[in-house]
This record gives sequence, structure tokens and C-alpha cells, in this order.
Amino acid sequence: MSTAGFSFASGNLAKLLALPKYLLSLLVSWFVPRGEQRWVFGSGIGVGEGALPLARALRASDPDARIVWLVADDAEAELARAEGFEAVPRRGRAGYWETLRASRVVVTHGLGDANRFGVYGATVVQLWHGAPLKRLHLDSPVTTAVRGPAPVRALLRRMYLAGSREIDLFVAGSVTAAERLRSAFRVDPGKVRVLGDPRDDALAQQARDPEAAAAARARLLEALGEAGSAVADTDVIVLYAPTWRDGDPDPAAPDAAEVALIRRTLAESGAHLLIRSHPLGSGAYEPMVGERVHLLGADRVRDITPLLGGVDTVVTDYSSIAIDFSLLGRPIVWFAPDLEHYTATRGLYEPLAVTAAGRVERDWTSVARRLAELSGSVLAARAAQADARSLATRFHAHPEGGAAARALSEIIRLRTPLRELVTPASVFFESFYGRQVSCNPLALDREISRRFPQLTRYWSVTGERQRVPEGAVPLLVGGREWFAARRTARLLVVNDWLRYRFRRRRGQTVMQTWHGTMLKHLALGRPNVGLRTRLAIRRESRRWSLLLSQNPHSTEQFRSSYAFRGEILETGYPRDDRLAQAMLGSERNPIAVRTARAALGIDPDARVLAYAPTWRDGGLTLVDELDVRALAEQLGEEWTVVARGHTRTHAFGRYGGATARVVDASQHPDVNDVILAADLLVTDYSSIMFDASIAQLPTVFFVPDLAAYRDRERGFTFDFEREAPGPLLSQRSEVVECARQLAELGVAADWVRRSAPAAAAWRERFNPHDDGRASERVVRALVERGALG
Repeated sequence: MSTAGFSFASGNLAKLLALPKYLLSLLVSWFVPRGEQRWVFGSGIGVGEGALPLARALRASDPDARIVWLVADDAEAELARAEGFEAVPRRGRAGYWETLRASRVVVTHGLGDANRFGVYGATVVQLWHGAPLKRLHLDSPVTTAVRGPAPVRALLRRMYLAGSREIDLFVAGSVTAAERLRSAFRVDPGKVRVLGDPRDDALAQQARDPEAAAAARARLLEALGEAGSAVADTDVIVLYAPTWRDGDPDPAAPDAAEVALIRRTLAESGAHLLIRSHPLGSGAYEPMVGERVHLLGADRVRDITPLLGGVDTVVTDYSSIAIDFSLLGRPIVWFAPDLEHYTATRGLYEPLAVTAAGRVERDWTSVARRLAELSGSVLAARAAQADARSLATRFHAHPEGGAAARALSEIIRLRTPLRELVTPASVFFESFYGRQVSCNPLALDREISRRFPQLTRYWSVTGERQRVPEGAVPLLVGGREWFAARRTARLLVVNDWLRYRFRRRRGQTVMQTWHGTMLKHLALGRPNVGLRTRLAIRRESRRWSLLLSQNPHSTEQFRSSYAFRGEILETGYPRDDRLAQAMLGSERNPIAVRTARAALGIDPDARVLAYAPTWRDGGLTLVDELDVRALAEQLGEEWTVVARGHTRTHAFGRYGGATARVVDASQHPDVNDVILAADLLVTDYSSIMFDASIAQLPTVFFVPDLAAYRDRERGFTFDFEREAPGPLLSQRSEVVECARQLAELGVAADWVRRSAPAAAAWRERFNPHDDGRASERVVRALVERGALG
């Protein structure tokens, strides 16, 4: 039978009952000063995890720092004092007072590693305790489990979010881990930094230094006591480390036959098996213990990570210990007897087969077989080592180590004045809240960098994988440098709302480029706009110095929709310069078409249908009314479907998957590639229709919800049904027929000929300035107004 010291349900109940204490402590924190040199450290496992190397680095770099380690018992206190730290009980007045007075609080599991009631107003650093494989925090329904009605669960969720907001810095070992932490804790990207995991610094050293690895083996055997003396120098050490299951029984406990098989396999392989249950729960593994099987619980070793250099093979299920161990490039055996149940309840960030490079054992018999294979086959061992190295590449951005020093430096920088973090008089760019490096801001970046190469250019991004233009500096949304750049930039170029209570300062110019001509009503023009929203819209438009417009229709709509009384530059769209420059009369330059298709990874000789729907107010979900998979099947092998979803739907799934002929270009940085690559555009109410007309791209409108969208959702700013430059369709079969006619007859297709007059009138009305030189005109206007130069 398994035991557990903690479960989410009991912890959540305690959190709710402590709500009055949280509120009172928030009030008290306003009156208690924090000492600049006072630091508090804590960890859910005691004196260990990444907090320990970080505290050691602090002690070495700043002898005047007062380091207090909050402990749970006398054993932890003894370990803390042995390290030269002050030991204070976590619970009670002393722990509360130390936390309340500290300028910095460092934890590895949660705010409860310190005294959770004293953290308000401190600089709080969350190191976490391993790369996330299983879903964490708000990403898993188990985390917020509590009995009670919906309001109680809603209150608990708000408390979790409030706790996340108290954390100033999350330290991640890799971009993948950072993305998962941002999702789990619902924090701004800039609060999570990829600095390496301090708890892996020792492993990084052991990976490159055989003597350090040998020392780790010696400490590991010493921890085993008498059993360790029976392990020969040539014996293989296998560590089994299952994860915790929130109090549920461990399903991996072997039966008698499996115990016998394991023992026989270990004897034949010259191996010893160390069983390391999770500190919060242990399984029924006592029947396995024998000559070559040993228990290695938290009573013997509190922190196993620094000793992994003494292990030859790790067996685990979903534990992040495998990610740590991968730094050594040694074999990992993935063993998950309850894979389906665990995936359905706790959840994993990716299928375990992806993490495990395709091989997951499901019972002890297959584990024993795998251990024998690794022992008896050099090729099998080398392949497993290669898989481990590949895993390390994904999850360790800094395999060289030094994470504690980087984290300490970043913590110190958190208290650096904003003005010292960035170059003043710079240019700040943001497109779609930082989700893309694209649109009008990107086109203006190109022109500004060409004319003013000496200017520092900052780009707002939401993740490390985004690429900014050459010479530009990426800043993660919500980070201190991001706020500093917005505050000090001479010019801000954005295409959506500024958010975060931005205030335009004296001498700043805010260029609002927007992101398309509007078919649907915006802002104040939308039906049933409430007072709060109206006030927010007017407040937002007052932040803008200049507003960019593509055409007279947009100018008129901006005046009414945003009550904007400032200057509007009606210049055409910089983002469409490339489209205009790609035209040879009424035809697109074949070189431009091939270049765009190469950028999207499309066969240059394929026929290409682009599907680009807009989002819906009724719910943030992937819009696929056309069903691109079915469409691709009906079109046949000669066609490729390129689907591009709105930026507001990127988090809600991806297109394709059923066929290689569906390309998801939703996060491709340049929509112009989609337009130039296409033979046919299918959209609904997206502003891409106004850009595509510059390239004279045949367009059809798939609008089965036309009446609902027109009458109940957004409504139109002009008579779309009468003026649309292409047919309005409601059946997929109609789209397929239009595509087939276009393939057979080209512009001579009947529906193309019928749409030609409307398409010409459309271009005359909506693209009068889109001649390929809009960027030049906008930058010239900025220079004339003193925003550049």
C-alpha cells in the first residue's frame, strides 16, 4: 500500500481556509520594511534542489548577505547550519517574520517553501524542481481539485492566479520548459527566463569530469550504508525513480514472479537496482529488496540529483529526473504501467512516446528484458545513449552548467532601475501583442533600419523561438526590459492595443498602424458595447500619436470606431509593399511566387488554395468551417491547402494532420507568402481580402454563417454582399468546383469573369495608395514630425 504526505485536494482545502490570513498578511506587509541584504530560501525537499547551489553562489559572491533557510524539522535545520546558513522554522512566527523582512525569497516547489503569508512585496523567485513532463498547476485539473460548488472552485483558481502574480522570476532550463511554465502558471512570458536549472549544475560538471562522476558514485554508495559496500567497482547501478501520484497507490509494484525475474536479470547483468520513491509517496517495493535491490528513500538521500553521476541507467515513468539524467548521455528506460490513466487524469505536455523516443515499457517483465538488452548489446546501449543526448538537447539550453550564477545575476537585475536596462531614444515594435514579428511594424522596421542603422530597435515577442529582424533586440512581453523599452522609446510602432496601463510620455510618438482594413465593425462600432468597454476604447485611442490608414474607408471608420481625433496618415499599408512590388502588370512575378512557396515548404508546381478565416466573438476556438482536411481530399493530389488562422486562435489547435497536403501557416511570420503562393484564396470576413486584391488573387468567400455574422455578431461597415470581389459560398462542394474551374480555365473561368468588375472597383476603392512605397512615405512622415532622425 502506498502512503503520501500530501495531496492536492487536502492542500487546496487548507489554502481556502487560510484566506483570512492571506488578507491580513497583505495588509501587514505594507508597514514592514524589507532589508536589502536579507534573503530567505526554502525547498519542498529540505536543504537541496536548485535553491542550494543558488544560496552557495550568493554566499560566495556576497559575504554580507544574510541567508536564512526555512526548515521543517531539526534534521533540515542541521543540514542548513552545516552549509553556513541560519535555520529558522518555516511555520510559526519566526518563519513569518523572516519572510516578511526579506528582500528576496527563493523557492523550488511553491510559496509554501517559505512562509506563504509573508511573501507579499518581496522579490520572489521560483526555481521549480525539474523540467515539466507532467502537466502542472493550472494546466492539470488535479492541481485545483477541491470538493464544493462552482464558486468555491472559482475562488480557488483566483487564489492560484494571485499566487502566480506574486512570483517575479521563474527560472527554466530550456525554452520548452519555459513555455510549459508560462502556460501552467499563466504568467507573462517575460517573467520566465531560460537560464539553465541550478539543480543540474553538479550534473553538468559530472558529465564533463569523470572524477566528479566517480565522487558522486562514492557518495551514493556511502548513502546505502552496508549495502553500498557490496557494490563492486565494475557493477552497474540502475536507479528506479517513479513519480508521485497524488496519494494514489503506485501501480508499478511487482508481483512475486516479476521480483524473481528482476533479481535474476540483475545477477546476470552484474547490476544493482536502487529504488528511489518520490519524497511525497512511496510504493510497496519492500518485497524486492535483497542482495542486489536496495531502497534509497529520502531518509537516506534528500536530494538525489547531485548524485546521478554515480548512476549508469535510470528507470522512471514521468519523473523529471530523466531530464536531469539525460545531461550525462546515459540510458533511460521509460516504464509507465498506468500510462492511459495518468494521461487522462494528471496529463502530460506531450505523448510519453515522444519524450521516450518511441519506447515505453509497460510491465516489469519488459523492463527486465530492456535492462538485459542494454547490458548485453553495445548497439542497444549506444542507441539509448543517443536518445538521451537528443533529450538533453531539447531540455537543456545550458548543458555547460553555471545556472546558479546566471540565476543569481538575474535576481540582482530584478532590482535594477528600469532606465538602466535599455538604450534610450530607441524604437519599440510590437505586432499582435508580441505573438508575431509581422505586419506593418515589420515592414516599417525594414525601412527604419535601412535609413537609420544606428538606432536600437526592440521587438516585443512572446517566446524565445520567434526570430526578429537582423540587428534588432527581442524583449519578452511583461519582462522588466520590455516595460523599460516601452517607457523610454522615442518611437513605438504597434498594430494593436498597448495594454498594461501604458501612458505615453512627453517626447514619445506612438504610431498605431492597425492590422487591416475593416469589413466588420470595430470597437465603438460594434453592437451592444457596454460603458466599461467604451471607456477603455477611448482611453486606448488617446495613447496614440498617429494612426495609419490604408484607404479613405479606413480613415472614416477609425474616426468613428475609436473616436480618434489625432492625425491619421492615409498612406497605404507598408505590409503590402511587397505585394505591390511583386506585380508585373496584372500578373504576379513567377519568381516571387516560387520564393513564397519555398518559404512555406510547398511544391513550386502544385496548385495552392489558401484558407484564411477570421476569428469569432462567440469563442476563441480554431475556425475551420471549411474542414481543410476534407477539402484537401476532395480537391485531389494536385492541390495543396494552406490554412492560416487568426492570431487570436493560435492557442486552440492547428490545421491539418490528416494529410500532407494541408500546410498550417498560422504562425508563419509573413502573410504575404501565403497570398503570393496561392492560386486561390478562400476567406470569410478577414481583412486579408483587402491585401489579396493588390496581388489580384482570385478570391471566394466561404460564409455559411453570413446572416448570423451580419445581424448578430459584428455587422459590416459597407454592403459586403453587393460589393464582394468574389462569389459568396456556403457549401464546401462550391469551393471545390470554383477551384476546379480555375485549374482548368484560369482567369477565363466563369466565376472569375463575373467577379472581375467588382474586383476592379474594390481595388480602386480600397487600394488607392498601395503602390509599393507606403513604408517610405510613413518613415518620411515620422522624420518630418520629429519621431525619427
